[in-house]
Amino acid sequence: MMRSSSKLWILLFAAALVFHATLLTRDIAGPWIDESDFNGACWSQSAHNTLRAGLWATKGVPSAFYFDPLPIPADKFYTHHPAVLSLTLAGMFAVFGEHEWVARMLPILFSLAGTVLLFFLVKGSAGIRAAALSAAVFVTLPMELHYGRMVNFEPLELTWMFASLLALRRWEQTRAMVWWIAVLTTFALMFWTAWLGYLFLLVLCLHYLITARQKTPRLALLFLGVSFASFLLFLAQISWVQPDALPELLGTFVRRMSGVPNPALAAASQKITWAQWFPSIWTTLIEHIQPVAWVLGAAGAAIVLRRGRANEPLWWLGWAALCFFVLDAFYVTAFRNASYIHDYAAFYFIAPVAIMAGVALDAFLGWCESRNSAAKNMGAALVVLVCAFLGFTGERDARGLLGQFHLLDSDINEPPNLIPDLGAKIRTTFSGNTTVLCNFLVYYGPHLNYYAQHGILGGYMDFDDWQRVLANEAPPLGGVIWLGEPNAGEIIGHLPPGTSETCRVAGIRFLFWKPSAPEPRGE
Repeated sequence: MMRSSSKLWILLFAAALVFHATLLTRDIAGPWIDESDFNGACWSQSAHNTLRAGLWATKGVPSAFYFDPLPIPADKFYTHHPAVLSLTLAGMFAVFGEHEWVARMLPILFSLAGTVLLFFLVKGSAGIRAAALSAAVFVTLPMELHYGRMVNFEPLELTWMFASLLALRRWEQTRAMVWWIAVLTTFALMFWTAWLGYLFLLVLCLHYLITARQKTPRLALLFLGVSFASFLLFLAQISWVQPDALPELLGTFVRRMSGVPNPALAAASQKITWAQWFPSIWTTLIEHIQPVAWVLGAAGAAIVLRRGRANEPLWWLGWAALCFFVLDAFYVTAFRNASYIHDYAAFYFIAPVAIMAGVALDAFLGWCESRNSAAKNMGAALVVLVCAFLGFTGERDARGLLGQFHLLDSDINEPPNLIPDLGAKIRTTFSGNTTVLCNFLVYYGPHLNYYAQHGILGGYMDFDDWQRVLANEAPPLGGVIWLGEPNAGEIIGHLPPGTSETCRVAGIRFLFWKPSAPEPRGE
């Protein structure tokens, strides 16, 4: 029969799950208009391309930035990332239809599953109270509340990592074949979801090679062999659709490590310096993972160092948390280009912080219980207040991370329905194979392309730019001109012959231009 105290912690865990699900599903059906919806738009497009082109034509390789008619050219496949996210999303679209809420349900379901796996991971080593408290901290972190619903690799990959550690722990304890199969399966899913899976396995291998308690070189070598075989299969897959995929992949790898930004957005010689990187990553860690949670995590780590050598399960839990910490510390440092551009590169820090915070709060309650009933009650009340404080501030800070993606001048009060409405207008105005020129900054986000289902060339602010593109781009071409741009009149005044339509989209005036059909040549 379950003790009343256990029921209390189960109730806390259930409340944490409800809190988590409520915040993650808020505005779930809204369009892709947030800056973090960059990933939702491009991965939804990749799934859309897989469905319309077919699995055999795409070979399962993503095509996250291709919005033009079929067939997909070889150089338009996105060979920088594995395929599980894109393929899973395509499967969900095939069953439930292509909707934003369907896409968002994928990371949300994984985030909730990850919370459950975290609970069982901690419970097996530190008890049900520490597990419930770890889960309660986990679901209050702004990084999890904001990026836990983002259609990207992080929620999926962290869940596979939790599952792999849980399976590995059970296999070490039982040597049962079912757990060994679970280990290999979760490893494969990690590898084929994101590159962090390979780094995570490397950290595990280092553990088995150098940890005094459990040196198992054969296991480390086996895991390295499995990862190498997986990587070779990935290279074979992407080379199937894009023969020069390997040099392209290596170029991206070098750029991410060197601090050189995307050459499409900045000069290749303009590197991200350490002086730029340090304050950026510090701000990310403080704003996305609350300072109180960091303090609790550090306290939990100190407790593990003090008590863990005499407590094998607690020591193992500390090692698991250390794996996540080393993984993300290496990632954000070695790949400073990625961590400077993407705040969610630091996403995996939430695992060790939550685990160790749960250990710290559990130890505090244990200390209070060893005193007297009054201290026990005061300790319980204080822990409840800490969890409530983290929940309130975490929800507030997560809302603060929202930022609307702007097509036009950021000083314009841009309506939230502009992107989907303008995309729908472009889609119905131009034929499917038309490339659309714009005099606003489309190029740094795929949001409009997704709703327009057209290739869009943006950022051409004056007619000299338009003239150059019109002379060099293959027809058919069209144009969408925001009339609030200062140089709009110059562009309109020099357009080649054609038809134009002025209209309001979400209350903002645009001109849609189509060139006249070329006259047939005489004999």
